[in-house]
Amino acid sequence: MANRAYHRILGQLGLPFDTPQSHFDMLHQKQRGMAILWQRDSVGKGWIKLPPSDPRIPDLLRAREGRNDTYITPNEFDGWRLVRLLRSLRACYVDLDGCTDIYAVLDALTDQQKPHPSAILFSGRGLHLYWLLEALPSQALPVWQRIQDELIRSLANLGADSSAKDCTRLLRLSGTKNAKNGEEVIGHVLDGHRWSLRQLAFEVLGRDGRGHKPAAVVRDLRARRAHPDREIKGSIYARWHLVFQDLVRISEHHSHQVPQGYRDKWLFICGAALSWFTHPQGIEAEITSLGRLHTDLEAQDFAAAAKQNVSRALDAAAGKKITWHGQEIDPRYRFKRQTLYDWLSPIIAPELLPKLRAIVPDNEAAIRKQNRDRTRNAHIYTKNGVRADNREKRAQARAMREGGASFRQIAAEIGVSYESVRKWCREGVNQIAPCIAPRRVGHSPPAARLPSKTKTGWPLTARPPQPRSRGKAKS
Repeated sequence: MANRAYHRILGQLGLPFDTPQSHFDMLHQKQRGMAILWQRDSVGKGWIKLPPSDPRIPDLLRAREGRNDTYITPNEFDGWRLVRLLRSLRACYVDLDGCTDIYAVLDALTDQQKPHPSAILFSGRGLHLYWLLEALPSQALPVWQRIQDELIRSLANLGADSSAKDCTRLLRLSGTKNAKNGEEVIGHVLDGHRWSLRQLAFEVLGRDGRGHKPAAVVRDLRARRAHPDREIKGSIYARWHLVFQDLVRISEHHSHQVPQGYRDKWLFICGAALSWFTHPQGIEAEITSLGRLHTDLEAQDFAAAAKQNVSRALDAAAGKKITWHGQEIDPRYRFKRQTLYDWLSPIIAPELLPKLRAIVPDNEAAIRKQNRDRTRNAHIYTKNGVRADNREKRAQARAMREGGASFRQIAAEIGVSYESVRKWCREGVNQIAPCIAPRRVGHSPPAARLPSKTKTGWPLTARPPQPRSRGKAKS
């Protein structure tokens, strides 16, 4: 394989990253958490932790050059590759099995108005695509997961692996070999752009979070916007992420020991939450780690708590659906807010409830929303028929109306609707000078209204027409 791949779309050469060190530097620039290496069938220790600022990292990476089947985590963790220990998200990625035609990939993304990857890696039997990210905290996981889903969906026809979408994923390390065919694993930087989460979410998910973008937008996809679009939020991932955080808070309130009688339910709900972020094969490991930290249950109890969630996650990974209220939906669990609260309410103390965000009763959620709305709009509504930020526009509209401008002229001038202008001017009739345009000098007054007609069709005061004489009157 050539050392350079010509990028016809961007019109430049893709610079290679063909060593483990260059691959590591690209992913973990300004490292914040633990990156993890794994070498299959290695003699001795297969797993190696690479903490930030570890002076051994260059030597450890150099020793893996040319080795078979060596992998690295694109994201960073606090100790181990578990969702609950996620420290920093560094890239979105897609694993294409059996596809090595990068131009077909770029054409497919262009056709669907999706951004091109920042870098690609030939894995020996396919491609790994990377959209590099500015270092993101674990709180960004829900939006990151939605971007992953959409990128994989966009490239499904080219063999995108739907199971390779979790944040704990390991991907092949550049400068090593694929033992299945002996091919060298080598990467190429296409443009190296590092996306902010909001920008990538807009390009992949669209302005409304459902893939819809403005009809005609001419822009440089890589350019940073002066005024970024609104955050893409509010999804099943965001909800279950909040549920998981609440579960941890409940355990912390009880000194990391979930009370007896609620340990199984607590672990089961943890499994339901993590099934949206973890590969099915990793759910049991996540539950085991949580169980050891927050309960005193045995290993068989951990397996039982994970069983149903693993089964449903496997069905989801296989593309299966279930029917619910006449709709085909993902088979993973979707419990109501009130249901979760009812299950765990006996161990939720009154002083703990204000700290929870997802496991709360419906009436508490309604009160919180009402308070948020009241606080959000407190500086907007003035209780006199106009918003605070429209007072100046109302005054301008009334002044223009007094000067003889029409409602439509005023609306176009100050950038509000015709109805708003009409309402503002009519409301001011009794408060200021009338908003009716004065009669211009030199114009005659309107004609007086004619008297109404009778049933016969003629006004009471009018004289009916006289019949014409066709000849001389006879004597």
